[in-house]
Parts: sequence; C-alpha cells; structure tokens
Amino acid sequence: MFNRESILKSLNTENYYIDKHSLDLFLEDWKIESIYEDEDGLEFYDDLALEKIKKGISLKAQGYSDEQIITKLSRMEAKVEKQEEVSSQPVQPLMVSELLNEENIEAVPQPETVSQGKSFTLDVSSQTLQMLAEAVAKKISDDITNSDMATRLIEAGGYKRDNEILAKQVKELLEHNKELSQRIEQLESHASKHFWSRFWRGK
Repeated sequence: MFNRESILKSLNTENYYIDKHSLDLFLEDWKIESIYEDEDGLEFYDDLALEKIKKGISLKAQGYSDEQIITKLSRMEAKVEKQEEVSSQPVQPLMVSELLNEENIEAVPQPETVSQGKSFTLDVSSQTLQMLAEAVAKKISDDITNSDMATRLIEAGGYKRDNEILAKQVKELLEHNKELSQRIEQLESHASKHFWSRFWRGK
C-alpha cells in the first residue's frame, strides 16, 4: 500500500516529477480512490492506483483531456478486475467423459470402476508404475546407445588415457633431463679440475 507521500517518492524515482498539489489534483480529477483510510484520515492506495496515476500522467502529457483519461483508466481497471476474476476461479478437475468409447479403450490394466461409458477411473497400481519406469529407463538407455553420446564418452575416455600416457612420458623426460644435467655438472667439474692441475704443473 502507498500513501500520497510514498506515491510521490515512487513517481519521482521513475522520473514522473510532480509535486504534492499536482498529485492531489490528479487523484481528484481522475477519480482515483483510496482503498483504506486510517483513524487519522491518512489515505492509502494500492498498486493499481499507482499504475493509474502513471498512465494518467502519460496520457496528460500526450494532450488527452481529463474525461478521456478517466475513460481509459476505467477500462484499465476493468481489465485488471477481469484478470483477477479469472485467476481467482478454482481449477476444475479434469473429467474423462464421453471422450473414450469401448473401441478406443485397449488393455486397460484392471479398471476399478467403469460407469456405462460416460466416465471412469483407473487403479494405477505400483506394478503399473514400475512398468512405466522401466520403459522410460529403457528408452533413455536406447537413446544414449544409439546417439553420438556413447561415442563421445568413449573418445573422452581415450583422450584421458592418452593424456595420462603423455604426462608419464613428460615426467620421465624431466627426470632424464635432470640426470643429464647432473652428469654434465660432474663432467664440467672433472674437466675443470684436470685443466687447473695441468695448468699448475706447467708452471
């Protein structure tokens, strides 16, 4: 719910810049009524009232007269009321009536009651539900088997295996390189010692 102050705040937030005096005139001229008034005389309005004010301001800016605006706002209210009436109607239960005859009913699993072809109810047992579940599971399984999904899954498994082999080979190469590096360091150290020993002997 909105009072006039909160309506003004909401309108200004949405770039409908009007003052309190203009709002009072619009509410009066366009016959937009409050839905509640407290003991202090403070009036409260619903969401529809706020929408009607916005619509009225827009129409006023387009040059419509107050009488034309009232007519359009009344249509708007009637449309909303009709929608609310439709949405508030209780959902009617689905009745199977005179849609199926005996020729159309084939292998109905253990009907509980059949009343002279006009309406009927079926006993859906747990066995029937299990059969349906198994049929659905088989259909899904067949779809996966007959689709590209199985191939893609097998390929993905192959890629994973190839990646594991490559990773192992890279690891082996790194270890081999490490051994080579250590060997090179040893050789360089050995060669360096021989060089300096020959150098000092030459002296």
